[in-house]
Amino acid sequence: MDSGLQASNRNLVGISYILMGVGFLATMDSVAKVLIGADYSVMQILAIRGWIIVFVMMLTLPKMGGLATLKSRQPFKHFLRVVIGFASPYFFFSSLAVLGLADATVIFFGGATFLMTALSALLFKEPVGRHRWGAVVVGFGGVMYAAQPSSGVFQIEALYAIASGAAYAVMVLVTRWLGPAEGTFRPVFYFNFGVACMASLALPAVFKPMPSADIVTILTMAAFAVGGHFCITRAFHSAPVSLLAPFEFTALIWAAGLGYFIWSDIPATNVLIGAAIIVSSGAYLIHREALAERANRRATEGLVVADPLIIASPVSVEDAAGD
Repeated sequence: MDSGLQASNRNLVGISYILMGVGFLATMDSVAKVLIGADYSVMQILAIRGWIIVFVMMLTLPKMGGLATLKSRQPFKHFLRVVIGFASPYFFFSSLAVLGLADATVIFFGGATFLMTALSALLFKEPVGRHRWGAVVVGFGGVMYAAQPSSGVFQIEALYAIASGAAYAVMVLVTRWLGPAEGTFRPVFYFNFGVACMASLALPAVFKPMPSADIVTILTMAAFAVGGHFCITRAFHSAPVSLLAPFEFTALIWAAGLGYFIWSDIPATNVLIGAAIIVSSGAYLIHREALAERANRRATEGLVVADPLIIASPVSVEDAAGD
């Protein structure tokens, strides 16, 4: 029973972190859209943002234990996380040059969330039964509806948002592959250091001088970015991917609100309907998670009683817990 309570507490901690992280990153995206609207290259934004974050983290390094804090036994996983993860902000910020913040976020998070659920089953053997697979299919349907060709949203920028979501999903899974023993500081530091290095290669060709106001803007963006990265990393170290993924739908609310108040953007009808499909699928995933946890707890305690979920289907308790 104690282990069950500990797992529940870890799940709640993970959910709290994912909600905070999504809020930080959605706000960061709105700041990025402002900079992109000022005709700054995505590479310049990523490079300057990354070096600011690295500089601030280096200042805190003595309090974290010095250079020994950066030592890792998993350099390949960090390298893989950087290479794959770089595509996520690059393609997403590129999509913001044309798409509204809410449009891009619906396509990004819809694809990313359900891809994470599907890949977590294949790579980490997390239990994903037929109900979750059904939600995955419906969720992808919502993404496709939101990006339908007839709406005018389906441009190359929509493909950028889809590619960004796919890269983010794989990066999150690599984060989980690193494991909680790697901590939070190292993954966040190496990711931002790697992104800054990769983006800096393009600076000689794309650099544009920045006035002081825009420097303050990118400093704000960096602050939201590091906060979001810390929270997201801690979240996926605390709880299963399939549990946390649906809570990223709160990004849709943030994006719609920020897009409206900053740019007076109102998402197209197809985007709103697609978002409703995606959120409904996520809500169903959360509902199934609650049922699965109940069935698993009863099995663990040896107190399995008549349950309509189990009676209605000729499957074992373990099968029910995997749905």
